[in-house]
Amino acid sequence: MANRKVAIVTPGSFVIPSGRSSSVERVVEKVSPLASGLLDVRIYGVAGSGLPAKGEVAGVPCWRLPGGSRYIPSILRHLRLWRPDAVEVHNRPALAYRLKAKLPSSRVLLTLHSTNFISAPRLRPDRALRYLEALDGLIVNSEYLKLEIRRRFPSLVKEIYVNRLGVSLDDFAPRWTPAGEALREARLKDLGWEGAKIVLFVGRLIPSKGGHHLLTAWEKIVKAEPQAMLLMVGSAFYGNDRETGYTRRLKAEAATYGGSVRFLPFVPYPQVADWYNLADVLVVPSGEEEAFGLVNVEAMASAVPVVAARVGGIPEVVADGKAGFLYSPEAWREQLSERVLQLLGDRDLRRRMGCCGRELARQHFRWDHTASRWVRLIREGRY
Repeated sequence: MANRKVAIVTPGSFVIPSGRSSSVERVVEKVSPLASGLLDVRIYGVAGSGLPAKGEVAGVPCWRLPGGSRYIPSILRHLRLWRPDAVEVHNRPALAYRLKAKLPSSRVLLTLHSTNFISAPRLRPDRALRYLEALDGLIVNSEYLKLEIRRRFPSLVKEIYVNRLGVSLDDFAPRWTPAGEALREARLKDLGWEGAKIVLFVGRLIPSKGGHHLLTAWEKIVKAEPQAMLLMVGSAFYGNDRETGYTRRLKAEAATYGGSVRFLPFVPYPQVADWYNLADVLVVPSGEEEAFGLVNVEAMASAVPVVAARVGGIPEVVADGKAGFLYSPEAWREQLSERVLQLLGDRDLRRRMGCCGRELARQHFRWDHTASRWVRLIREGRY
């Protein structure tokens, strides 16, 4: 019996594959090859400079189609010819709704990575509900996001499946190994940062990611730990380093701390592992609607302890007191700096929590796990 045919439709914002895209495209790049032996998978995305209209993503066929207003008609032409059993649309409710209307015999699922695209001003609540009700089910990355959708749309009766995201352990060198430590020491020496205690922030420089909270806490941290250095890796936008008023305010505040705060521009995904390897602590000061946070599992895979806000889906990922510490968002002014200083002051604690995080990632947060659940969901309607 032939494998079920599944079309994966990306949002159409970034060409795939690309190290300069969002985490949405990364999920597709990581999961689809692991599922391709059990399903007949095709990826549909937007065209990009220098890449052919038809290519592959780790062996999975990928069609790159004209973007903008031509994106949906182009996808429909392909899908009408191929007639997939299932269509998974990432993060675009309106796109999923239109595909379902035109392809009634295909099972159309919407994978939501956050609440952004079911929230005003992008989408009015009444229209969001109409779009969601028309689909055959939703896939989300955390119980938090599932409950939040149920809270916003209490009349919605569609199935909502939770499929947590993962990490490739091979992509991240664990900190607490002889090889990992030797690599770290050599890189710190090359950078002229010998003896520094590295606090890492990885993410977009936008208010919801909470970088301003970390900078506010930095005064207390660097005063107690003069060797502390804060690396802020990221930019306001995916794929480019254009500044906003918010990023300029962050940099102005950071300048008051001299050279203890460094901003690093957007880093393509494969290279970000180098910065995790340098870190003593990763801080994730996100706002309340953080649905999952891939940076948490990336740090865990790198055996780096995490200090994160107890918000959204983060408590489902970071085991408080094991892989790191969670702090109350209401008491961030006190608790964020306290938890960071606790880890910077105790090398054994950093090692213990880092190694625990690596093991938790191995057991629960690998892309293999995500792909296995996804395959069962597509083939059997359950997992």
